[in-house]
Amino acid sequence: MKLEIVCAGVGGRGVLLASTILIETAISNGHHALAADEYGMSQRGGSVVSLVKIGDFKSPLIGKENADILLAFEESEFYRNLGFLKKGGLAIVNTREDVLPAEIDNMLSTRNISYLPVKADNVAAEKNMLQASNMALLGFFSYLAVEPYNAQTIRQTIRERTRGKFLEKNLEVFDLGYAIAQDGNIRKP
Repeated sequence: MKLEIVCAGVGGRGVLLASTILIETAISNGHHALAADEYGMSQRGGSVVSLVKIGDFKSPLIGKENADILLAFEESEFYRNLGFLKKGGLAIVNTREDVLPAEIDNMLSTRNISYLPVKADNVAAEKNMLQASNMALLGFFSYLAVEPYNAQTIRQTIRERTRGKFLEKNLEVFDLGYAIAQDGNIRKP
């Protein structure tokens, strides 16, 4: 099995925690995992990109049009990192709108890229955890059950990585993200 995932967002949005959860979930389920992070101005709200590769890879870098999945924790970072997605790839995007500009929608359609909008900020706000939109996006992603990721495996890693007073709230936001995907009749790949 080989899987290439790009996690993209801005500083303070939990991109690095989310990618760590993805890496550790894969490893704990018997897979080889590599990662590379780019987070220059992240402390000042700048771009953060984490490249995650699951399988027999020698390098953690992901080339243009090679990623299977793009998890965009900010809509602007979806646009910036769209070039990573291969034809037939999947983008899950934290967004405010369900509709893309026509030219982007046409381009995605031409390249057979599936786009799933998630109002992850709203999900996190519903649980009074604005900083946990990353958990909502991971919950939504877990519903798709892309090997080795499903609700159970990711949930277990969140339990191991998140300690203290935020654990239960993070799990609540994760579960709500999962429920939204389930209720939205999202087609599993």
